[in-house]
Amino acid sequence: MTSRYQPNEAVAPINLETLGLLLRSTEERVHSVVRSLKPLERARLAVFCVGRCHMRQLGLTIASQCDEQSLWQVAGQLGATIYDQSHDAENFDRGPSSQHRKPVTLARLAA
Repeated sequence: MTSRYQPNEAVAPINLETLGLLLRSTEERVHSVVRSLKPLERARLAVFCVGRCHMRQLGLTIASQCDEQSLWQVAGQLGATIYDQSHDAENFDRGPSSQHRKPVTLARLAA
């Protein structure tokens, strides 16, 4: 008998122990571990990580070591966008500026 419930989460392209190590590592250590992966494996891992909010920065770090063709081959236009973001992250990760914030007003009670 098979289960009719299928997990909807994608399977990590590397083993979970290595992924956990990367999440806890410094940027230099991430570069040394990822350097040993083949170009398409590296691109798959970058796309996997960028797709998860808590691993986005790790994904961009990994993508910075990928060539644009590998990322395109793995994820198409999304891969090209990840490549651009990984090489110009400060322009993509800026928070809302103070110029765009609405001023805070306090409600007035009718007496």
